[in-house]
Amino acid sequence: MNTRITTAVTMGLREFRRTPALIGLLIALPLYFIGGFMYIVPEATLTIPISGESVTVTLSEFVAALVTPVTAGLLSGIVGLFLMQSSKAADDRLRLAGYRSRDLVVSRVSLLAAGGLIVSAVSLAIVLVGFSPVSIPAFVAATVLTALIYGVLGVIIGVSLSRLAGVYVMLFFPYVDMLLFQNPMATDSTAWTKALPGYFTTKATMDAAFTQGLDLWNFIGAVGYFTIVLLVGVVVFHRVTAIE
Repeated sequence: MNTRITTAVTMGLREFRRTPALIGLLIALPLYFIGGFMYIVPEATLTIPISGESVTVTLSEFVAALVTPVTAGLLSGIVGLFLMQSSKAADDRLRLAGYRSRDLVVSRVSLLAAGGLIVSAVSLAIVLVGFSPVSIPAFVAATVLTALIYGVLGVIIGVSLSRLAGVYVMLFFPYVDMLLFQNPMATDSTAWTKALPGYFTTKATMDAAFTQGLDLWNFIGAVGYFTIVLLVGVVVFHRVTAIE
């Protein structure tokens, strides 16, 4: 990473540090959603269909496995939205200092990746205290992929909508996507829901949480989906930061 990009990333991290509400959200929301739901659900068991087989799990385990990627996606999307909404003034200063659009794009993608990793780390640190997935590495990978996909979507939404409208979208979209349409208990989901961001990552998360055998196609699909939205996000961000 060259000096210009390092400087831009450092400036971006300082912007985050100057926003205590965002930092508080990154800590409080995982504690509330993951920790809270894990311990308030009743002691019960249920049988869920995963990868063509029926698996019996406790309700708290099911909630932990499902809510973790939702929380990571939600928070990472808000980080991406904040990054897009707050970077304009900083980018203007960097352009005046001689930065090219490519430098700005690389620095923002690096910041977005860092934000996704931080969100994933906080969410995973909380869930792993009370829940042990069958495959922890795969569970971690699926959660990180969810965070990265929704982080880029947050950037794209940040270009299209105001901050308030964008926050509302990023608060509800992951819930509707993963808790409703991708929920293993939602056996009547229509075919178009497979095109939603959480389709591959939710299947990968459930596999990693409760089964011995992993379907690599879920991870391949998730990586492919991330690559597509990343390319769209780079194009969008490049157009916004392009020097006229």
